[in-house]
Amino acid sequence: MMMMIDNLIALFLGRVITLFPNYLSLLKRLEIGVFFYCWRCYLEARNLPAYYGRLDDNLKEQALSEYNHAQVFCQLTGSKLNMSGAGLMSREEKAAFDWGCVNWDSSGESYQVDGMSTRYLSAKIFFGFRTANSYNWENRLAFMCVLEDFQHCFYKQLLRFVPPEVQEKLAPIIEDELTHAINLHASLWLISGVRRSSNLLLIWHTRRYLALICIPFDALKFALGIL
Repeated sequence: MMMMIDNLIALFLGRVITLFPNYLSLLKRLEIGVFFYCWRCYLEARNLPAYYGRLDDNLKEQALSEYNHAQVFCQLTGSKLNMSGAGLMSREEKAAFDWGCVNWDSSGESYQVDGMSTRYLSAKIFFGFRTANSYNWENRLAFMCVLEDFQHCFYKQLLRFVPPEVQEKLAPIIEDELTHAINLHASLWLISGVRRSSNLLLIWHTRRYLALICIPFDALKFALGIL
């Protein structure tokens, strides 16, 4: 039942987002934001105890994958990210790094990569008017599972509305998103157990549905240039 609801919501959102002439730029910004969050989580996860398994490596791999997705959307919009994901990682590890000053690509767009949970009403509702980083690892992995599951679903439905050249690029991204979701679920089960994981996922699924109700409001503000 939940999967059918998700597919219907994703189908609706896929149709709506393609009405925006710059929808590929929106997807690029989304992927850069996910890269940023996964990368910061990886930096924290390096110091976790051994019972967290390969969480740090998985988060690093996911961060690089998300950045590659952003690069694909850049190519489709005729721009290019100025640095590789590995280059950004190396640059931050070597010295103090101001992410707010990164010249991401040649489009001249600005990015609020570290403020997603405080900028949009839907995100505020989803995170309970807190920042994503304020949650413990169990909850972080749970909401990342929920978001990756839906992103995979959304991209599958988006295929119906995009031209063939975008479909070709989107297909491998869909497979990557599924892999991310599988790895995140495995990490959550490892540290929380199946029963606890199920309870956490139910909580975050509910929050996601509440947040999705606010998407039209955010979309209207975006269209009016308020966001």
